[in-house]
Order: sequence, then structure tokens, then C-alpha cells
Amino acid sequence: MALLLYYGCMSKKVLIGLSWPYANGRLHIGHVASSLPADVLARYHRMAGNDVSFVTGSDCYGTPILVAAKQEGITPKQLSDKYHKFHAKDFKSLGFTFSLYSKTTAKHHNDFVRDFHARMYLRDKKFIYEQGAEQLYCESCDKYLPDRYVEGICPFCKGESKGDSCDGCGKMIEPEELLEPKCKLCAGKPIPRMTRQLYLKLATLEDRIREYFNARKESWANNAIGLTGRYLNEGLIDRAITRNIEWGVQLPKEESKQAFNFSDAELKQKKIYIWAENVLGYLSVTKEWCERTGRDWREFLLDNVKSEKLHYYVHGKDNIPFHAIILPGLLMAGDGEYHLPDQIVSSEYVTMANDKMSKSKGNIIRAEDLVKTFDVDLIRYFFIRNVNDRKDVNFTLEDFCATINADLVNSFGNLVNRTLSFIKTKFNGRLVTGKRCSAVEQEIANTYMEVGELIEKGKTNKALHRAMDLVHFANKYFDACEPWKTVKNDVEKCKSDLMDVINIIANLARVLYPFVPGACTKVAKWLKIVANEWRPIFIENELKLGKFDVLFNRLDVKLVQI
Repeated sequence: MALLLYYGCMSKKVLIGLSWPYANGRLHIGHVASSLPADVLARYHRMAGNDVSFVTGSDCYGTPILVAAKQEGITPKQLSDKYHKFHAKDFKSLGFTFSLYSKTTAKHHNDFVRDFHARMYLRDKKFIYEQGAEQLYCESCDKYLPDRYVEGICPFCKGESKGDSCDGCGKMIEPEELLEPKCKLCAGKPIPRMTRQLYLKLATLEDRIREYFNARKESWANNAIGLTGRYLNEGLIDRAITRNIEWGVQLPKEESKQAFNFSDAELKQKKIYIWAENVLGYLSVTKEWCERTGRDWREFLLDNVKSEKLHYYVHGKDNIPFHAIILPGLLMAGDGEYHLPDQIVSSEYVTMANDKMSKSKGNIIRAEDLVKTFDVDLIRYFFIRNVNDRKDVNFTLEDFCATINADLVNSFGNLVNRTLSFIKTKFNGRLVTGKRCSAVEQEIANTYMEVGELIEKGKTNKALHRAMDLVHFANKYFDACEPWKTVKNDVEKCKSDLMDVINIIANLARVLYPFVPGACTKVAKWLKIVANEWRPIFIENELKLGKFDVLFNRLDVKLVQI
């Protein structure tokens, strides 16, 4: 399956949507851990010959931005623009290869969202309706309080909760459901006040969403299967898609008046709820990127346009309901022509020394500080290797250094450097190709096939472990061949064995490229090959080594400071 593109299969239109980080603070290692699988997917699919839209951006609307802007004494736009620049810089420093990195305040996104909602509102009111609703109102602040302006006690698990979802039990909730609610701005007790909002008929869509889930779930992350199944078993409830808030995407004015008889005064108060607009950003940014690059965006997004499509959505555990239920629900309620998510690639949280990260505890490590301290490949390797869909990733400097030393320094780096050094010392860096070992060829072919299939399924951590199996195979092969002996008593066998190892290293430069692109680019340059292609390669005619250096340096945890 992973190599079929090189045997006449048609190129796929692959959309990889990475969850939008809030533009209210710097990226930290939690963002890094949950985001890196997306870049692995993008690099792999490009190598395999697919047309890839890898998109995300800064989430600039909503309550988190309002809260942070008030704390910093600047406008929401000033704050979100500031952190948008930081986000773009941080992602670039970590080697992310976005097709387009945008922000939700971009005109193209706002226009797309308003147009999508306008058509959804006028679709015979099948899935959208207006209803009087209570929204919490703070008399001290003289404003309606959107979700993240309210904190309180979860009505389900009785733990502390935000106004949109509970981190403790994972339930989606409305602010009005909280026990002992308090205003996050003034700590006062808000009161319910009637207003009108628009609602998405998730209960009506439940059977369709369940059918969709059952058809797709086999390729989803385990935590996404578990949580989505639980939501469906408990029964979906209708959700508000508008909110009284001053910062967000404007409702489509004429369509809102025509379909729901909203007045100008009501429309002035309301914005599209953040979760009903930011998940549409994957579509809006893909459309913008296609228009910029001369592609037909419909081939990526619309099911009624002929093309083979594959859509991934990559995020942390807390975003599962928004991508597994809300996004499909919106797309079904819209024109019904948009391609639904194929694979949900969701990861568990990152903890610091088995403790939940918290600003108040001061145990958050920013992405910027990681990059200043460690080579990017080391950061990518550790988190891709460890991030998973079953349990939290625990980060300690001791574990980080031990993992890097064992896997990259002692295994991959040692393989490359001892092989190249031996050839340089004993044969002046030159070897002529001869008959290849069939067992080596088969192991290389199996590695491409199995690693590719795992990546395509979104199992990037398992794919990396399988790729490293080829490193271990090569080290064992080198030791079994004993070139330090055959160079004295059977020089032709020595040369042939070393060329087999070189061919494994050449293919490792490709197989490991989606994970540690910097190191693989170095190895490819030393061997005078191209790294970013997903197909086996064998050195033809003659190997001529030039200059090379140590691939990875050993880490001493005693000397590391972040």
C-alpha cells in the first residue's frame, strides 16, 4: 500500500489539518508533542508523491484572547497579532512544513466562514434553529460572559472546570451548567439572562454522525474512538453556534435577518461561536492555498468533484469532540458536499515529572526554550517516539537525554559514523558496488512498506519505532560481518559487506526523513543522494565519500539547563 504510488497509482489530495493554537501565549511542549505527528504525515505524503495541503494557523478569536488581552492591557487584535508572529516563528524553528500558516482574523477565513454559515442558515432550517436561551451575565462587568469567562464546578465529576469543557472528565458543557459559577474577570457571581441564539441540531444529526463514526473509526486514534463512542452512547445534544461576545466572526447579516428575523441590535451583540468557525479554518486555508498556487480547491474539499481524498485532523485529546463530532456535524448541516474527516490523530497530554503543566506551578517549558537548548532533530525524535493515544507523555530531562543517547547517539549516529569512518580509513572513502545481499534488500523493502503503512494510519510513534528497527538490523549486520577481520583476510567480502551497510544507511536517510529531517539531510549529502523520496535507493557504480562529521553528540544531563 505505501509504495503503490510508484507503480501507477493516482496521486491523492491529502489535507492535514493541525489544531489551531490560541494566540494568547507562546507554544509549549504540550503543543509540540501533539503537533509533530502532523508534520510527519505531511513530509511522508509529499515523499510518496501526493498533493498535500498541510494547514493551520493562530486561533485569534474567543474568550481566551479577550482574557489575555485584558491582562496585558492591549486590544484583542494587538495581542493575537503578537502571538501569531511568535507561533509562526516557533513552528518554523521546529521544522514544520506548512503549505500555509494563517490566522482566524484573516479576511479570507472570515469571508469563508460567513458564507458557509449563510448557506447553512438558508438550507430549509433543517439543522439550524433559533431559540431563547439563558446566557450568564455579569452585572459588575456589564456584559454577557462567553464560555471561557466563566469558571466553576463541573456538574458531572464535581471537579474544577472551564465554561466549555471539563479537563477532568472530558465532558462538553455549557457555562450555564456549571455549579457555583464565577466571572473570570471580576470573580463575581454571574446571573442567567435571556437572549436568542442559533443552535446546531446535533441530536437530529446523531444517527448520521454515528454511521459516519462507525465507518471511519477503525483508522482513528484509540482515545478518539473511546471518547467519541462515549459521547454518542450518552446521546448528542444541540449546541449553540452563536454567542453574545464582542470578539469573533460576524454573523452573515442578511441571511441571519432573512432566516431568523434578527434585528440589527441583536446582530451587533452576537458573533459566531469560536468552535463553529475555527474548525472550518482547515477548509478556508486550504481553499486560500489552492487559489494562491493555481490548484482547484474543490478537488481537495468537495466529494462531488472526482479525486481521491484523504483528510487527517491532528490535535491533543482535549480537541477530540470538536473534530470528531462538531466538525462532521457542521459539514453535514452545510451543503453536505464537503469531505468528512477520515482520520483523527489525537494524542494524550504531556506532564512534567508526572505533574500536570501549569503556569501557576511554573513547570511549563516553552518551545522557544527547547529549540535554544537542543538540536531540533532531538526534540522531534523524543516527542514523536513517545507521543501516543493511550497514556500521557511524561517529560523529564533525564529521560530525554537517556533516550537521545541510546537511540540517536549510540544506535543511528554510531552506525553512520563507524561505517563511514571505517571506509574512509581503510579504503580512502571509496567503494565500488557489487552484488547486493538479498536479505538486506528484503529488509529495506519491508521497512518502507511497514513504516509507510503505519504513517498512513496516523500511528507515527509506532512508525518511528519500526524505522529504528532498520537501524538495529544494520548494526547487527555490521557486527556479524566483522569488517575489522575481513579487511585483513577477505578484502572483497569486506567491501561488499560495507556497501550493504552503506545502502541501508542511504535508505535510513529516507525512511527517517519525516522524523529527523536535519540529520537525514546531512547523511544524504555525505552519500550524494536525495533524502525526500519514499522509495528504495541503492548506491550505483561507486561510493566516493567526502567530508563528514559526527551525526549526533552525546547529551550530559548535568550540563543541560532550560
